[in-house]
Amino acid sequence: MKIKNVFSYRHLEHKWLSQLKDALEKVPEEVFFEKDSSPLKREVTGLDSKLYKLLIRQFEEDVEKDFSPMVPENQFSVDFFISTEPGVLIEVEKGKLPRLELDLMKILNSIHRAPNQYGFGCIIAPVNYIKLNLAGKRSPYQYLTGNLIPLNSPLLDIKARDGTFLVKDFLVIGYVDPRGT
Repeated sequence: MKIKNVFSYRHLEHKWLSQLKDALEKVPEEVFFEKDSSPLKREVTGLDSKLYKLLIRQFEEDVEKDFSPMVPENQFSVDFFISTEPGVLIEVEKGKLPRLELDLMKILNSIHRAPNQYGFGCIIAPVNYIKLNLAGKRSPYQYLTGNLIPLNSPLLDIKARDGTFLVKDFLVIGYVDPRGT
């Protein structure tokens, strides 16, 4: 999988980011295609399992898949959790109708509820292939970085009592979907 862009809300460097990018770049493009090499017309379900195996190689036992960061009665989960200090909550967009607003809110809400456990958010989204009708035919990556992140900056900029940001940083990683332009 090819990484095209990385957006950091706070313009910071992170030790875990290079490991995450390395794992993403090792995901084989075959996960986007049927066995007969035709492009998948449905959600790319194999992406999470391939990425999980690669993340385990990078982070060992410090990564969890289908992680529920919120209270038990809440059924929301994120695709991955990396237990850095503080933790990274990650969503991977792989369907034709991504729910970007919900994914962003899940991550922000989790960080605000437990800022000592979670501090970083990350959405991995295609820079091509999917064009969002309700977002002016922009890609999920463009919609996140150009609309949703700026719109939610008041939530991203909430500070703790000690003056530090609750959300240490929010990243959007844009990948090239090999099925289209």
